[in-house]
Amino acid sequence: MIDTKMLTKERGGMQPTIEIRLATDEDIPAIAHIINEAWKTAYAGIIPQSYLDAMQEERKTDRLREGLARVLHMRYFVLCENGVPVGAASLHRARNEDLPDAAEFSFFYFLPTAWRKGYGTMLLNHLKEETAKAGFLRLCCWVLEENHRAVSFYESQGLLRDGTRQTETIEVPLEEVRCVGKL
Repeated sequence: MIDTKMLTKERGGMQPTIEIRLATDEDIPAIAHIINEAWKTAYAGIIPQSYLDAMQEERKTDRLREGLARVLHMRYFVLCENGVPVGAASLHRARNEDLPDAAEFSFFYFLPTAWRKGYGTMLLNHLKEETAKAGFLRLCCWVLEENHRAVSFYESQGLLRDGTRQTETIEVPLEEVRCVGKL
């Protein structure tokens, strides 16, 4: 059974139909496209441009499929605008042992044309609902510290930096901060 949530959002006289649902295997290429397009805009000036220019959707599609097969309880969700996926997120048990009562999303991205429409709040609220249904008490994510837009968004939604840091190397070392929120 596909988990579906239908909403109509009014914006400037237009009423796009917004659907949040569990992704299918057929959605994975669209998710790869969403992630790559979001990275090219959100991480410009943070991640080396040579890395962003070399990203390939086929490779990302393969990695997403591998993630579903490798990580127990991994689920992907899509947010569709008028039937077209414009946002995507993952949800799984938190990877860090110090958060046994938490779920985590390891990706949460939208096409840049879908930014600033309230869709991020909708999808994050859906992840919070799914997290609670699964019996977890908290939700967390890791975010590049220099991605100020994302850090600000997560904090506005109650996922606050908890002081835990790690280094992610994407051609250069980049600092990540963990954001955690109680449900």
